[in-house]
Amino acid sequence: MWFEKKKLLIGLGLAIFMGLSCAVYNDSCPVTEPEVWGKFNVNLNISREFVRQCEAPIGIFIADALHNYKYGLKDGSNDANPSIGLVNAGAIRDEVSCGTGEENRDTIPKGPVTNQDIFQLHPFEDTVVVVKLTGSQLKDVLEWGVSSLGSGDDDALEGHFLQVSAQGKIEVDIDCSQQQQTLFEGKTISNYGSRISTLCIGNAVPCFVPDGTYYVATLDYLTRTDDKEIPNDGFAAFQQPGIEVFETHIPVTEAVREWLKIYSSTEGYRDTDYPKVLNRLNFSNCNNECSD
Repeated sequence: MWFEKKKLLIGLGLAIFMGLSCAVYNDSCPVTEPEVWGKFNVNLNISREFVRQCEAPIGIFIADALHNYKYGLKDGSNDANPSIGLVNAGAIRDEVSCGTGEENRDTIPKGPVTNQDIFQLHPFEDTVVVVKLTGSQLKDVLEWGVSSLGSGDDDALEGHFLQVSAQGKIEVDIDCSQQQQTLFEGKTISNYGSRISTLCIGNAVPCFVPDGTYYVATLDYLTRTDDKEIPNDGFAAFQQPGIEVFETHIPVTEAVREWLKIYSSTEGYRDTDYPKVLNRLNFSNCNNECSD
């Protein structure tokens, strides 16, 4: 097993006993014996208002973790290694669900990072999947991620906003004055949207191929539907014909743990200010305040 799990009912009982206002979503939280998994060199803003409308260093870190993990997947005789990582901002939580009676925390401070920090940041049992799709389908996924930006109210803070990563580089230019993606009855795409004006992935030329093939590491939750066949978080784009989903059965928290281990022990990372804003997401007319 990747980590010692605690029984869900025990976790819930402790949460109630401690007077927490948030649910404990998985059976690894609360953690009774915190274990240091690594360290961060910078303070990381994890507030809901920040991660759901801005390029967030904590989102960069998790998306990097997803696409850099060695899954060892095969697509027939070919490797199915992801070159892109996507994590929905709703999976990054500032609520406190274990270890303290506080209700929210806006920051993970620089210094040692424990399993309790990570289980609290992502208090879900999501596993990683690798999705095989075309460039056009990938753009559709990203269009949904920015569809709620710029509304000027709480609707702008929907959990389907995506934090992104890619091998080499990724650049997404977003213009919120353009048509947002919309859905028909929450199940299918009725207007594909045109908010993404530039999409560049990797170092090849051209850097985006609409009919090319891409492998994307993301959360299994985003590729599934509820009992009424409504796509989770509205990601109808992941339900399009021809898309293939490869199960890894690796918990998201395990991918983050492994990336923390690499990040904390690699000379190139130890003394830098990574993770930081890398201009992967560039906004125009989106009415979002992104100063960290």
